[in-house]
Amino acid sequence: MNRYRRLSLLIISTAAILLLAACSQSSEANKGTQNQPTQQATTKVAQGKKKLTIGIVNAPVTLNQINTQDNSASLAPIGLLNDALLDVTESAEFIPKLAESIKTKDKLNYTIKLRPDAKWNDGTPFTTADVAFTLKLALHADVETSFKLNFIEGLNDFGKLGKGVKEIAGLHVIDKHTFEIKAKTPIDPLVFNERFGAKVYYLPEHLLKDVDPAKLSTHPYFQKPDVTNGPYRFAAYEQGQYVELTKNEKYYLGAPKIDSIFFKVLPAANLVAQLQTGEVHMNSLPVGLVPITDYDKVKSFDNVNVTSASASEPAELFFNVEKLPNKKVRQAIAYALNRPLIVEQLLKGQAEIIDGGIPSSHPYFNKDITPYPYDPEKAKQLLQEAGFDSSRKLAFLIPIGNKVREQAADILVQNLEAVGLQIDVQQYDFPTLIDKVEKGEHDITIFTRDYYIEPSLYFTTYKSDDPESVIRYNNPVVDELIAQGEQEIDEAKRHEIYNRLQEVLHEDVPTLAVYSEKRLQVVSKDVLAGKPLNVGTFNNVNEWDLAVK
Repeated sequence: MNRYRRLSLLIISTAAILLLAACSQSSEANKGTQNQPTQQATTKVAQGKKKLTIGIVNAPVTLNQINTQDNSASLAPIGLLNDALLDVTESAEFIPKLAESIKTKDKLNYTIKLRPDAKWNDGTPFTTADVAFTLKLALHADVETSFKLNFIEGLNDFGKLGKGVKEIAGLHVIDKHTFEIKAKTPIDPLVFNERFGAKVYYLPEHLLKDVDPAKLSTHPYFQKPDVTNGPYRFAAYEQGQYVELTKNEKYYLGAPKIDSIFFKVLPAANLVAQLQTGEVHMNSLPVGLVPITDYDKVKSFDNVNVTSASASEPAELFFNVEKLPNKKVRQAIAYALNRPLIVEQLLKGQAEIIDGGIPSSHPYFNKDITPYPYDPEKAKQLLQEAGFDSSRKLAFLIPIGNKVREQAADILVQNLEAVGLQIDVQQYDFPTLIDKVEKGEHDITIFTRDYYIEPSLYFTTYKSDDPESVIRYNNPVVDELIAQGEQEIDEAKRHEIYNRLQEVLHEDVPTLAVYSEKRLQVVSKDVLAGKPLNVGTFNNVNEWDLAVK
């Protein structure tokens, strides 16, 4: 379930954004607005120094680099405090970071060479000892992690070591700067690069080597991670309000030009206002969404540059399939929704309509699937055929904070009631909502997943044995296609598998996309170089620059 702890979501997101979206703004964010970041925090940087303020509308929930909870708001500061082996560019290319190279001859054994000059911000060299320490600790049976490494030999289906097992069979350290990872079966380098190269962050062995795995999550380090290996180092964190980072003077790729970066949590309306006043220099996607309804307003600001990104990971309905087992009911809901109205009126045409959770710009998006049209009469017919009890109320859980999504949800509720369904709307901050959907208290919920380069990650939630899935879906055909897709290394065959998988999911409707928004990226003209990527990551931040006034 951790994968859903986002806004944008993605994912999410939403998301996403990511994810996929791509997801939500919490009540903590709203609290943060009412209690704006303190003057003490905002004036820590001496006059004349460069301080970049990034606006976000979702509050980070953790700074734990081995258990990010897939929270997009957390990923932003975590990604500046910590480097991975690889970085991802705006065009989804992998480029070396901590790794000098990652090579494979057989797609089964991967050899990784670390940069010899990489080090922690206290000056200690970063070596394969840190890699081995982190993997053994994070994958320990008693430790929670967001790593998705079940493809490595010696790990179980959930990517963890068995109880009492301390060594990873697929990890072989060669020397201080070289190690090998052996997969259970040959895997696409794309899978390896995204899951291992770009999404695994490391822990300093010299600082944490004596920690008890069972007590790891409560260790003070994760409240104040002051020894990391990224371009910035921890300065301050007030939950629900801000995260402040200062530059790592010992950064192995060169000390950053900007002295400090301040992630400021605030509602979208305040974000727009402070982009205009210059108090915020840029929004961070996908957790700092500028409402599309403010597009014309933001475009009129003289002090910023505004661009529209490609359609993002969508806001998506997640059905509790155990409570709505008849696919005709789920299809009826798809027909009942007036998504064109949402896109044209609420989003001013700055969005796309798709049915699946994969953005249309993704290489594995099935372009042959036609979205369910708006057809309330067809919806009524399907509900009748399904024998649905019209007296039953459907619990529709909606995360608060993202105004566009909230307004879209209002329209969705009206659409559903118009075809005879009774809806019990329940609104929560995102963490509360996630707790409730994890317990299965919903019939329908809405949020955004993260963006994934590696396509199989989109389908994990549809596995019948996925303990984190909120949809409680069980389809042996889908399970088999997911397994085939994860193991297939021939790109053309993977496309065939995933196209078929998306067709089955489209027919079954365990989830349904509502709209894929073209997000607005707003950057102050005082920023001389740099902006966040649409997928929620940051590249070459040590080279970003800011004018001093």
